[in-house]
Amino acid sequence: MGAKKKIMYSLSAVAVMGLVASCGGGGATEAGGEGGASGEPIKIAVVPPTSGALAEFGTASREAWEYAAQEANDNGGILGRPVELVIKDTDATANTTLSAVREAVTQDGANFIGGIMTSTEHNAVNQQLEGLNALSFNSNGKDDALTGDSCKPNAYRVVQSNLMDINALADSLADLPGEKWAIQAVDYSTGHDAAAAFTTAAEAAGKEVVLEQFAPLNTTEFGSYITGLKNSGADALFAVEYGADGVAFVNQADQFDLTDQFDTVLGFNMVSEPLFETLGDRIVGFKNNVGYDVNADNESNQSFVEGFEAEYDEKPYYVHADNYLAAQTLFAGIEAAESAETEDVREALKDLSFDSIVGEVTVRSDDNQVLRPSNIGEVVEDGDGGLAFDILQTADASVTTPEASDACTM
Repeated sequence: MGAKKKIMYSLSAVAVMGLVASCGGGGATEAGGEGGASGEPIKIAVVPPTSGALAEFGTASREAWEYAAQEANDNGGILGRPVELVIKDTDATANTTLSAVREAVTQDGANFIGGIMTSTEHNAVNQQLEGLNALSFNSNGKDDALTGDSCKPNAYRVVQSNLMDINALADSLADLPGEKWAIQAVDYSTGHDAAAAFTTAAEAAGKEVVLEQFAPLNTTEFGSYITGLKNSGADALFAVEYGADGVAFVNQADQFDLTDQFDTVLGFNMVSEPLFETLGDRIVGFKNNVGYDVNADNESNQSFVEGFEAEYDEKPYYVHADNYLAAQTLFAGIEAAESAETEDVREALKDLSFDSIVGEVTVRSDDNQVLRPSNIGEVVEDGDGGLAFDILQTADASVTTPEASDACTM
């Protein structure tokens, strides 16, 4: 890795916002403010899912980008230029998302992209970035191949990869109760990659994986899968089910007293703050990777949480935070480049370090992976009738992040 460039950059909330209109179906939103931003806007395409199992996460992605854009504009813009969002709807399928991105870039003038959800979508879009002369900031897709043999010089990942999260889990796996593990995962690339990485980590910790099952995205009936788990002989469960799928799985597992047979239920993005009220005390004691600690006491995070909660009347969770971090990364690159031209920003981002809501992070130029810490948390009652994550362990990027893949050629 080359010499590390470093700037101090932090978005800080200065006003309660209410000026950003929710805009879908190909509309553009200039997040206006009174900070004096003028001149040619910096246009960012935001392309989250608005339907299906991932719709709730898509809403969170959009909210975070809207918040970041408005905050920047309230502070005078980026390089004195206003930030304008071009928001497109998608159903989280690769073809629909790619079409939306092309439209945002070629017709609406965006040259930066965020809010895309799945690794499959990212892979499709990344193949087109060079031709579109655009940079994409991935805050949701964890497929290791995106910074491996499918890496692209115009594609950045700010969220942890599957292997980074698994390495954080592996760091504590030997101490978790349960010797025989079953895996229940979603049947697309993230689920399969997570299952494979977990199996490797389990074996290294002296554990045994006795069952792997994969259910298609948008599964509503998990009866046959639950039967397989009950008959597996496993005494611990690793579950990779997201959004509405995760809710359906947990609810049906509770009906069949499935989790009673496990000493540990370890989720991979399965239980998160927006699902706490829906799932209730049936998930108390569940453990889960926690990419973002809302209670982290660094100044940037405290400012973000305070401002976001004032605007949306709720604290941010990891989807909000990771998309906001994507905006921080883009804005830091533009500031360092003193330009919003694609080539200039790409050059400035190489090995750039900056202060963020998750502490100091670095954009590794070998594969465009942002190096950041990972957490393991347990769902506990918060004392106010709700639920919260108790952070059990934080692993630094130096512990969780593998060397850049030889298969990645920038």
